Amino acid sequence: MAAKIIFEIDSYPLSFHFKNGFFFILILFITFFFYQSSGNSNKKISFETIFAYAEGLSIGSDVEMSGIKIGEVDNISLNQNNDVYVSGFVKSDLDIPDDSILLIRSNGIFGKKSLLIEPGFGNTLNKNNYFFTQTKDSYSIDMLLRYLGDLND
Repeated sequence: MAAKIIFEIDSYPLSFHFKNGFFFILILFITFFFYQSSGNSNKKISFETIFAYAEGLSIGSDVEMSGIKIGEVDNISLNQNNDVYVSGFVKSDLDIPDDSILLIRSNGIFGKKSLLIEPGFGNTLNKNNYFFTQTKDSYSIDMLLRYLGDLND
């Protein structure tokens, strides 16, 4: 039986096999292309905010919400008022309320700093570019020790 099937396949001209192979590869390519373009999980929305003090925060620091990483910091700079301007990106499939608080937190006493979004209950932010107006700054152990040292004087 197998020899009969092989004989029948071999009886077709070479161009027939070439057309079938080309059609199969074309279908695979189109399927892969539509699969990649249909998912919006890779899309990101930029965010901006301003802190008065951001020690320990760096480019590449995580942005988390409810303990899950949802983005990254990609720029930190000083503005004209000597405030710290921070920007980055978060996943686009999240609806972040406009009264959310963005705070700098530390993973442990001397741990790496990251941004944490504490979601509020208001309307969702603009999906083009998030601007967080409510922030909480980072404070370090050094700052606490300096403050306690000033109390003794």
